[in-house]
Amino acid sequence: MGGGEWPHAVMQAHRGALVAQAIARALSEAMAERGMSANALARKSGVNRQVIANVLNGTVWPDMLTVVDLEGALGVMLWPVHVEWRIPAPGEAPEGYNDEAEGSSPAGSSASDGVG
Repeated sequence: MGGGEWPHAVMQAHRGALVAQAIARALSEAMAERGMSANALARKSGVNRQVIANVLNGTVWPDMLTVVDLEGALGVMLWPVHVEWRIPAPGEAPEGYNDEAEGSSPAGSSASDGVG
C-alpha cells in the first residue's frame, strides 16, 4: 500500500491489488446498505464468515467463485470494470479515487467506466 488504511488506502501500481481493493470496498458498501453482517452474508451466500472478514480486511484476495457467490447473495456486482484503468505511479492515487466524495468511484476507476 502507498498509504492510508484498507480498503481506502492508496495502492501501489498493481492491477490485482486495485481490483481486490475495489471488491472489498464494494462488498463493505453493499453489506452496509443492506444492514447485513458477515454472519448473515455467510449464511445467505455459503461463503465462510472468516473468508468474508478476510476479504473485507484485505488479508486475502477473493477467488472468482467467492465473488460470484457474494454477488448472488447481495444482488449486486462486486467485480469492477477495470480493464481501462490507468495504473497509477507509486504513491499516486488511482484515477477517479476520491475518498472524501460521496458516491466516489472504486479505486482506480474512471467516471466513464459505469462503476460507482
